[in-house]
Amino acid sequence: MPEPSLQHAQEPQARRFHFSPRPNRAAEIAWRTWGPDAFAEAQAADKPIILSISAVWCHWCHVMDETSYSDPQVIAGINERFIPIRVDNDERPDVNRRYNMGGWPTTAFLTPDGEIIHGGTYVPPEVMRSYVSQVADVWRDKRAELAERVKEIQDQEKERPPQAPGELSWDIVETVGSLVRGQYDPQFGGFGREPKFPQPSLLRFVLDEHRRHGYPELATMLHRTLVAMAGGGMYDHVEGGFFRYSTTRDWSVPHYEKMLEDNAQLLAEYAEAHRTFPTAGYERIARDVVRWMDTVLWREDAKMFSGSQDADEHYYTLDATQRAKHGAPFVDTRLYTGWNALAASAYFALSGATGDGALRVRGREAIRAIATRMTVDTHLMHFDAGEGPRLPDLLTDLAACLAAALDSYETGAHPEALPGAVHLATWLCERLEDPEHGGFWDAPEREELGRVTRREKPIEDGAVAADALLRLAALTGDERWRGSALRALRGFVGEYRQWGQFAAAYASAVARALSEPLTIAVVGPEDDPLATALWSAAVRCDDPARALHRLVPGRDDERLRSLGYAADRTAAYVCIGTVCSAPLADEAGLAGELERARRRFERS
Repeated sequence: MPEPSLQHAQEPQARRFHFSPRPNRAAEIAWRTWGPDAFAEAQAADKPIILSISAVWCHWCHVMDETSYSDPQVIAGINERFIPIRVDNDERPDVNRRYNMGGWPTTAFLTPDGEIIHGGTYVPPEVMRSYVSQVADVWRDKRAELAERVKEIQDQEKERPPQAPGELSWDIVETVGSLVRGQYDPQFGGFGREPKFPQPSLLRFVLDEHRRHGYPELATMLHRTLVAMAGGGMYDHVEGGFFRYSTTRDWSVPHYEKMLEDNAQLLAEYAEAHRTFPTAGYERIARDVVRWMDTVLWREDAKMFSGSQDADEHYYTLDATQRAKHGAPFVDTRLYTGWNALAASAYFALSGATGDGALRVRGREAIRAIATRMTVDTHLMHFDAGEGPRLPDLLTDLAACLAAALDSYETGAHPEALPGAVHLATWLCERLEDPEHGGFWDAPEREELGRVTRREKPIEDGAVAADALLRLAALTGDERWRGSALRALRGFVGEYRQWGQFAAAYASAVARALSEPLTIAVVGPEDDPLATALWSAAVRCDDPARALHRLVPGRDDERLRSLGYAADRTAAYVCIGTVCSAPLADEAGLAGELERARRRFERS
């Protein structure tokens, strides 16, 4: 045990950082937070930095706290010869993107100005002792060689030309589709072998490809995967919700952490699968995920969802009665903007697929909390750990919130969400768009040390942003949003293949860009039975390029005028691109028009 004085000195640190819940001595390392003070200290002391990137939910991060970071020789060596910085992956995804060495925990040794010397993931105690000594010795004795190597790397990065844009084509979608089919596991479902991740973006691509073309093999891939995940060890059959991934090919042995991000995306996937396959039983699974999210993650005080629930290999093997006696695993109550936006979108999706208005209300609560709590002076903040919102205008947050605002509008109950989406799109393009080469940076320009100053264009977040902008263009008729989306997508034409199956979100956005948008507008009073019936039919439409307007006379007069629809007539209108149907005053007429719209995906 540390001396009382040291224990007292560590109390603020223990509150600032999250260590393993099991006994460990990791707090005896004098961790600093990522920021200019830590870098200034490293430069003044002429010491290298050891960067630990961990996460509250991360099993091996806990193991490293309990082993390597509890080793007396490692503790003494780090405190004497390094400036140790500890970063939470969820709070600082921008730092993680630039320094992650292949997983969590990441253990990276850096120069005082933040360039990488050496690194890895989990490092056992005996190896860590050697690293601490050797890296410090290399820094002391071979600094000139290190500086030369670092400069070479920096020069190579500066000389790398920007990716030349290419033309979008259906070949991109088909190429990614071939990669996905090649990775499919026909025996157990899912993609790849072990460890096996759910990959919601890939599942959504498969679902939308089936919606476009009706290929039965895609439906088989989707059903086998969704059923296998929900029926095996990946799913908590007692409390609901999905674990993060399976360590085995057959989904039987999971890593037991539960993430808001993963569950929100999987909830959306099961909701959309229910929309397309209403008799397949996916509603039950989706509602079970909602049960866990509402019970465990929802924070009534904040009207938002908490970030995650810890892994506990013993707890999750117990039945309901035994769990009640044991006590539930720790819940990280920090609030993450992008993850809450994903959750809101998922609740809207399930509401639309089932007609359950209570789900829409919960999603709207989260959206409003993002607008009031996580938005500061027109900047969208990434997280709130209890000390106020932090870290403005990350692409991952703006893209997810833009998509959620559009999903909120398309419930038909929140007309104000569309101008809100325009505000978000404006912020996104003003702060993150590359006006010269197209595409979106992952973060705004800012004064930071280390590699965080070098902005990147992530393909998946960029695809989510582009997809949302294409939707916004279809709903508003403003082509500037489509222009930004197309420039972003064209910028990845030359490199998407290197991402393999992980380019699924990109392929989905390209497919939307190449598809003629289908816009369905339903006009009529809120209490009009015909308008209600037409709207229900519109919401059930699962066209992957669909956009919806629910226009209520008196409430939406300005939009009615701009779209040119008569306010005194209850009817539905179906537009493919800029060509619109005559007014449709019955469900059969609307269904027929939507069936004709589906034919635009037919291939000769």
